Amino acid sequence: MPYHEPDPGDPNVLVGIEMPINVDTTEDMAYVFAEEFARIGFDKERIMGIFARPFYVGAHRAFLELGACRTEQIVDECLEIWSQSKRKIS
Repeated sequence: MPYHEPDPGDPNVLVGIEMPINVDTTEDMAYVFAEEFARIGFDKERIMGIFARPFYVGAHRAFLELGACRTEQIVDECLEIWSQSKRKIS
């Protein structure tokens, strides 16, 4: 099989699907982003910066749909739990 043509039987071929979204899934997505960055040691300012930048499409979409206030609450919750970690990224 040629290099650039995917083999339909290959289990490693990436497959994308469209998922319906609503406020609940948007909040879940925001929690996942906030938790991920809190766990690796980002501070509140840096995490909120990620949500505010359009470059980070998923996080920014959650930010736009939930608003700055709700996003900040989510970030605060995640930092409260995960800031116990000794890892810090500078």
